[in-house]
Amino acid sequence: MSILAIKSERKAIAVLAKTLRYFGKTMLLSMSAIDEQDAKQAENLIRGIIETNGYKALEKNGQTIIKKTKKN
Repeated sequence: MSILAIKSERKAIAVLAKTLRYFGKTMLLSMSAIDEQDAKQAENLIRGIIETNGYKALEKNGQTIIKKTKKN
């Protein structure tokens, strides 16, 4: 369980961003339509959390980085 705060800290956003690379790997695997939809929804939710907190997740040299996109 996490510690609730008014704003998510950068480290929490970075952990979520690192999970995004694994969603792309599922495209090469067989999945049921329901599982595919659920996985895409989970990916979109994670991206939404990152973007709501003013960051963007990027892949660079095999590493996931987060960049600040706006002032909060």
